[in-house]
Amino acid sequence: MKDRHSSKGFVLVFSLVLALCAGIILAGTLGYVSYAARQSAMQAAKSSCRLAAMSAIEKVKEDVYLTFKRRNGNRSVLGINVYNWFTSGWTTNSIGMGGFVINFDESLVPLRAQMPGFTDLSVGLRTSPVAVGNRAEVTFYGTASRVTGNGIPVSVTISERVSFGVDRSKVFDYAYFVNNYGWFEGSTITANGAVRANGDMSLSQNPKVNGDVYGARNDELGVPGDIKNGTGTMDNKNTYRSTQYGTSNRARPLQKSADDGGYNAPDTVTQADLTARLHGNLSEGLDMPWISELNSYIEYGKELKSTLSQGGTYYINNANSGDPNYGYYQGTGPSGNPNLPDNHALVLEGTQNNPIKLNGPVVVSNDVVIKGYVTGQGTIYSSRNIHIVGNIQYLNPPNWANKEAASNNGNSTKDLLCLSAKGNIVMGDCTSSSWLDTTLKKVLTQQPYVQPYGCAQADDGTWIDGDIGYPTAGKTVFEGNYTAADGGNKVAQQAVYRQERDRWGRLQNVLDHYEYKSATGRRYYDSVVAPNEISSRASTITQIDAVLYNNHGIFGKLGQCTINGSLVCRNEGMIFSGKLYLNWDYRLYSGSPENVMNQLVGMPLGTGKPRVLFWQEVP
Repeated sequence: MKDRHSSKGFVLVFSLVLALCAGIILAGTLGYVSYAARQSAMQAAKSSCRLAAMSAIEKVKEDVYLTFKRRNGNRSVLGINVYNWFTSGWTTNSIGMGGFVINFDESLVPLRAQMPGFTDLSVGLRTSPVAVGNRAEVTFYGTASRVTGNGIPVSVTISERVSFGVDRSKVFDYAYFVNNYGWFEGSTITANGAVRANGDMSLSQNPKVNGDVYGARNDELGVPGDIKNGTGTMDNKNTYRSTQYGTSNRARPLQKSADDGGYNAPDTVTQADLTARLHGNLSEGLDMPWISELNSYIEYGKELKSTLSQGGTYYINNANSGDPNYGYYQGTGPSGNPNLPDNHALVLEGTQNNPIKLNGPVVVSNDVVIKGYVTGQGTIYSSRNIHIVGNIQYLNPPNWANKEAASNNGNSTKDLLCLSAKGNIVMGDCTSSSWLDTTLKKVLTQQPYVQPYGCAQADDGTWIDGDIGYPTAGKTVFEGNYTAADGGNKVAQQAVYRQERDRWGRLQNVLDHYEYKSATGRRYYDSVVAPNEISSRASTITQIDAVLYNNHGIFGKLGQCTINGSLVCRNEGMIFSGKLYLNWDYRLYSGSPENVMNQLVGMPLGTGKPRVLFWQEVP
């Protein structure tokens, strides 16, 4: 018989031990739950801080880009003046100089209002931005801090390195780009590439566009960006594959991938296909930069050791700093008189055996008159007009005869010329009385073909093209008449006679020689050079191998013509006979496998989108 007292003692001890174990287990469980809850809260807080820090960097990055873009003023500039904005105008909390400073704290005010609860939401710089090539690299540090519901402080810092700068302008992604009114009209005109206007685009009379068509709202002109008068036509894949468009095999290849810039031709063209490629009424146009500070391109040309020569004669020789033609063209012009308006104007006429040779961007500080064969890769900048008076042909052209896909047959190294004028690009013999006929005069003076527009100003308020007559005298806009006087002078020819007696002894005037003199009444389409410098060289234009770009208008007379490159201007007024083909140069597109790097060519630039180089979370 057991002792009841000892039994009760055992049960009591066992119960106490069991309760103690249960307490330990419960305490452990509660501790784990508490720890897990704390960890979960910390991880949630860290995730929210991480997203907030990245959002803060994105907000500041966008504001830096937009401020840089305003600083750039959509002007085609590069060089130290651009990069100083980053590398000199910076503090730990800001970037910029003058009236274009972006303060990071001020930038983040709206984001902080949208994301309350953070004890710190900031972006800063710890090191100076660095100029790399033609861009500036900036490392942002974004920090977000908050306190969890359990009172635990949490903070995350993200480092992101971003590249800012200027790139070849996106306007060169199009066969035809007009900043004002696009009138791509007529059944005998073909574009192998996209066409675009920063305004309305007319497709009357069924032009052929083997690519997309764009129109955009333009508040300055007061237009919505309608695509008017039909859809135009386009070629199917089989037709495109087997057709030579114009004088050469320069039409871009068929699309190989989603982003290579080729032609995405349908097997069969339907009305749905025609309609789907129309993109009208875009809310914003595509910025067309102004060619402004040519000194920047002179410095760029020096950096790249650019040259322009023919037959061993160097017009510009930046490869040799001791050459008298270092920097820009410094010749006295065709008249040979430095006191006349053609001083520093340049006449270029290349032949197959003696072509114009170009390497990189070069600057001519007056008019350029050009025709003939060209070889090399580069851009000729003129501070006024460029006059094309005959065919321009590459000595070593690219070729896309096989349109199946990009052939990569060395096309990226073949000839590529860009003609960029601060004034106009004028085609044909503008000195001839038949040049300015009724048809051409209409498109040079009347809306909708020519639209008045505001002109660009420098930072000091002066007009960028004021020295060549833009805007119209006494106005703030160019009023849209390219036949008006621009306020400048040109070279005129004055006949000088002598008196001689004929066989009957009578006195008569006999032409002795011509003298050059300055003449007023220069019009926007005129050249500064003497008329015979153009008329003696002029021939029917049937082929232009070049990218054409200018601040104002591209206009004039062509024959049945093929333009292989890209055509970009504010107003367009080309009159042609027969057919006109515009074959977009596939090498201009950044996504093309045959892309030509702009650093080699030096074409006009626009503010490029920021590029993220890398990011990481840092202690």
